[in-house]
Amino acid sequence: MKLKTLLIALLVTLPAMAQEPKSPLLFETYEWDFGQINEVDGIVTHVFRFMNVSDETVQLDIISTSCGCTTTEYSTDPVTPGEYGEVTVHLSPARTEGKIFREVEIFTKGRKSYDHLSLFADVTPMPMGINELYPHELAGTIRTNNKRCNFGYVPQGTTATKAVAIANNGDKPVKLSVVTTGNRNGMTVSCPETIEPKQSANFYVTYTIPKGNDFYGMARDSIWIVADGAKSDVPFVVSALRIEQLDKSEGKPQPVMQIEPSYVVFGTKTPGRIFKQTITIANTGNADLIFRNVEACTGTATSLKSGTVIKPGKSVKVTVAISNSNNPHDTTMGSINLTSNDPTRPFRELRLQIDTR
Repeated sequence: MKLKTLLIALLVTLPAMAQEPKSPLLFETYEWDFGQINEVDGIVTHVFRFMNVSDETVQLDIISTSCGCTTTEYSTDPVTPGEYGEVTVHLSPARTEGKIFREVEIFTKGRKSYDHLSLFADVTPMPMGINELYPHELAGTIRTNNKRCNFGYVPQGTTATKAVAIANNGDKPVKLSVVTTGNRNGMTVSCPETIEPKQSANFYVTYTIPKGNDFYGMARDSIWIVADGAKSDVPFVVSALRIEQLDKSEGKPQPVMQIEPSYVVFGTKTPGRIFKQTITIANTGNADLIFRNVEACTGTATSLKSGTVIKPGKSVKVTVAISNSNNPHDTTMGSINLTSNDPTRPFRELRLQIDTR
């Protein structure tokens, strides 16, 4: 089927939630599965083709990826109504194994529209020794393959567990223990007492999320490995997105959050000052949109409060602010995390950017 025919068919049949409202871009596909690939074969590539289905000229502006292993190529030339364009995505399978998922976020000029692409692959790793398989040093002869443990969504009232791999590259057994930031967020850690030489093992991180208003939003914790009494200098960073139990049953009334814009660019401003801008948050669904947690990260602020309710079909004006750097020709990035009862995307990151003169 020719691209034009396929795009017209997609325009008619594409589900309403396949992309953010008001996007002028219609992609041939929003997902691509590379299937089984070999790490030794290196980077794989897919071209996502799109059509400008609006009546205005648009330009691709910012494209961000969820991992440094994913890169993109694209043109910022204007795309007129009815014209085609493409985004080339490269995925490196280096130091990955098994089924992986990566995301690509696309913003047009002015950050007024947003599209989301997904990549999948099943990676067969190349044979390697302990140093290659576990490249990060911890304490003593103990190494790991990843210093982060991200849980993603964990609903209140549930428990989730992840295994974290470590290895002993030494010639004798090592006694193990852990030091943590505590169980303030419902995190516990189970660690083996010893690990034999040239062997690998797992310790297990568990989140048991209580119910209540104090247990929404992102939970952040740290874990330090102690090997034969020596504590690692750098911790594992652990995180979970705590949300409510959401019912996605077909036909059930659901809220839908729309942010305009979701990427706020303040432009070039005077150093060392705080700048504000107004955005619009709308509920285009058919049930109340409830903000369970609003977290303004360092250097940012917002007038939106936890507990705010937006009725179906209504919108609110929200002030966001960012502190500009004191350094000339600098770029400051900020974020505001929003946790709501929108079942499609219960956690949203509102991004802010400002430059100094």
